[in-house]
Amino acid sequence: MLSAIREIGKWQRKKYEKDELDTLIKEPKFRTGGKIVFIKVDIDKNAFDGVELEDYDSAKRLKYLFRGGVSQGPNSTPVANIPKGKKGKSEEEACKNVESQIRKTFEGKIQKWFEKHSPKEKDGFLENIRKALSNNEDEINEAIQICIKNIDKKDGKLLTIKIKQDNKWRYIGDFGVFRELLKEIESKKTIGISARDKDCSICGMRKALVSGNVGVFKFYTIDKPGFITGGFNESLAWKNFPVCRECKLELEEGRKFIEQNLVYGFYGLRYFLIPKLLLGGMDVKAEIINILLDSNRIVSLKDRVKKRLTSDNKEILEILAGEEDKLTLNFLFLSKEQSAERILLLIEDVFPSRIRKIFGAKDYVDRVFNNDSDKGFTFGTIRTFFSKSSEGKRKSDLDKYFLEIVDSVFKGRHLDFTLLLKFYMAAIRKEFINDSYFISRVKDALMDTLFFENLALITFGEVENMEESVFEEVFKKYATTFASPAKRGLFLAGALTEMLLRKQFAQRKSKPFMKKLKSLKMNETDIKGLIKDVQNKLEEYSAFDKGKRMVAKEAYHYLCLAGDEWKMSIDEINFYFAAGMSLLDKIIPIIYPADEDIDEEIKEEVYRQDENIQSRKEG
Repeated sequence: MLSAIREIGKWQRKKYEKDELDTLIKEPKFRTGGKIVFIKVDIDKNAFDGVELEDYDSAKRLKYLFRGGVSQGPNSTPVANIPKGKKGKSEEEACKNVESQIRKTFEGKIQKWFEKHSPKEKDGFLENIRKALSNNEDEINEAIQICIKNIDKKDGKLLTIKIKQDNKWRYIGDFGVFRELLKEIESKKTIGISARDKDCSICGMRKALVSGNVGVFKFYTIDKPGFITGGFNESLAWKNFPVCRECKLELEEGRKFIEQNLVYGFYGLRYFLIPKLLLGGMDVKAEIINILLDSNRIVSLKDRVKKRLTSDNKEILEILAGEEDKLTLNFLFLSKEQSAERILLLIEDVFPSRIRKIFGAKDYVDRVFNNDSDKGFTFGTIRTFFSKSSEGKRKSDLDKYFLEIVDSVFKGRHLDFTLLLKFYMAAIRKEFINDSYFISRVKDALMDTLFFENLALITFGEVENMEESVFEEVFKKYATTFASPAKRGLFLAGALTEMLLRKQFAQRKSKPFMKKLKSLKMNETDIKGLIKDVQNKLEEYSAFDKGKRMVAKEAYHYLCLAGDEWKMSIDEINFYFAAGMSLLDKIIPIIYPADEDIDEEIKEEVYRQDENIQSRKEG
């Protein structure tokens, strides 16, 4: 993966002839607009000359010299983010918090930078700036506070200085002293933990100097013994990840390119899409990168419905699915934890042909469920069951399970259907008890199951030979999901029960029979006794007509065929039962082929359920 990132960075540096300074400079991460607050210092008079506000302009990045840095202490250049102050219980308290952040930024990032580096400089240029800042500290803080009052709270803010010399205002990037110090400071970071005449772990070549403190990705830290080769001996830390200076710059440029162009949202997570070439030189790399960034192709997709596997409108997997297997894709899921980064999941070497297969499974599911391609199956349908274990959780605590499933989808690894059922039924039971989006949730679980089965990630054993049923068309539509007598019997028992519940609701505005379903925790004995109870209740409503008798007869037939001891868990029994409840609309046309024969109350309820599901999707 790192070699692939380095190759992208190498291509970028060569194409745009980027030098070391251009690579070291970064773009600040503004969510919306960006502003820069300049502290103006007249070096000719050694005086503070007010503050000035400017919209951030990416074209001036070499003049701003923004690099970023650590949370404590000065950065590599006198440029720093002004953090947002805490909200506070009152407006007065919020203002004090903002004032505190401004003071910390000015004193800790700007003043301390000059205090640290001015003694090293011989001609007194930096020292004169330091004095001007120190002598006007209170006035500067007050001026900054007044300046940012007019800035939208959502806008990002940088604080730096602008210098007047020879009667002309200049940015810090216009002065060689700041440019050289940036390179020197960054170089010292890597020299601290290094070794001479060793092999680089990225390019594989013997280099005069390699460092173990590259810092492009913070996957590990060298301030804990467990992360250092040789235990407590920090001098051996270079062995963990030896990287030469050239590869470090190429890694930085590669990460910068990926962060700007190939980072995508993934249901509360995010992933880096990292292409890797199998063959070819720089020309082929340029071709692949142009494919990734081809705005004409991406724009052309807007003229039709664009198929996506996620909710991110920028997703380009459909484009990549059309490519030949001359490249592979890496999916890097990262999370930030303070100043460190943690790899949540790395999926390596996914071929475009695999992406095509995944889209094929999605298309199959959408056809079965008559989904619109822009509202059809996505990984969001899976995330429905693998986000939070309870609504009271502030954050998603099921990310581990979700990412394991994502990994299996892309790599073709087998999934444990029993584990899936556990999470399916937890969500389905909640909706059932609350009489909320029960039907929609069951259909989500069925879509997931059909998707996994189409990709051969789950299997249901050998298909049992059975006589063709009047409902064969329905069962075959869902592949081998219902390919056993017990599953078919459960499905039809669920459909019959749903008709009773709808009948009750239409007449009584309540569903008292729901208590018999034991919150969908029924066992084999419960199910076998249930059908008779449903039949008796329908007869009480004078509603046990020809269509319902057909469903009951088939349900009895399959459950008798299944015999005793189905060897199914409680979750599995109730999942197939719930499937029949949710897919009743597929049974209705078979048992009532003539529209006028349909029980009007049930027919009305079917349409109401469909409308609820559709409006929820559109919402």
